Amino acid sequence: MGLLGPPSMFRPLLPRLALAARQADFRQTRLSPRTFSTTMSNFHPNTDPPKGFTIFNNLQEVASESDKFRRVLWTGTHSQFVIMTVPADGEIGEEIHTVDQHLFFLSGNAQAIEGGTKTTDVHPGDVVIVPAGTKHNFKNSGPTPPIVATVYAPAEHKADTVHDSLEQGEKLEEEGKDEPPSWAKGKQ
Repeated sequence: MGLLGPPSMFRPLLPRLALAARQADFRQTRLSPRTFSTTMSNFHPNTDPPKGFTIFNNLQEVASESDKFRRVLWTGTHSQFVIMTVPADGEIGEEIHTVDQHLFFLSGNAQAIEGGTKTTDVHPGDVVIVPAGTKHNFKNSGPTPPIVATVYAPAEHKADTVHDSLEQGEKLEEEGKDEPPSWAKGKQ
C-alpha cells in the first residue's frame, strides 16, 4: 500500500486523468515548443528543418477537420507526420514504400491488406507498422471515413503536401512532384 492507499483505488480515475491530460493546453512550457491550434484553417506545415519539438493539441479533432485524402503536418530530418482521411468505399491504394510506415487509426474502420491477400480488420486505437518493402493497402470497411495519423521514417512526401484524393496523390508522385525535401535524411 502506498502513502495514499492501495493503487487499485485510483484505477477508476485513470481514464478521467488521461482525458484531462489530452485536453490540457501545453502551450506554456519552458521550452516554447511549436504548438498548433485545433483548427486546420490556420495551419501551415514546416518547410524548413525543425528546431525544437512540436505539439499538436487534440490530434483527433485537428485530423477530423481535414477533408483531404493526405496532408503532411510535420517533416523532420528523419521522419514525417501525416494525416489521411480515407473516403467511404475508398482506399489508401496498394503500394510498397522504401521507408517504414506507422499508422495509428483515430476513427473509422478499415481492412488492412498485406501482400495483396492477407487481410485484417483495423479499428480506432489500432496501430499498424509496415516495414519498408512490404506491399500493403488499407480499405475503408465502414460508412464513415477512417482518419489515420501516420509516420514515415524517413520522410516520404513533400513537406507541404496536401492531396485532395488518392488519384491526385498518385499523379503527383508519378510526375516527381511529391518528393521529400533534400534536408530530410534517408532518401536516395
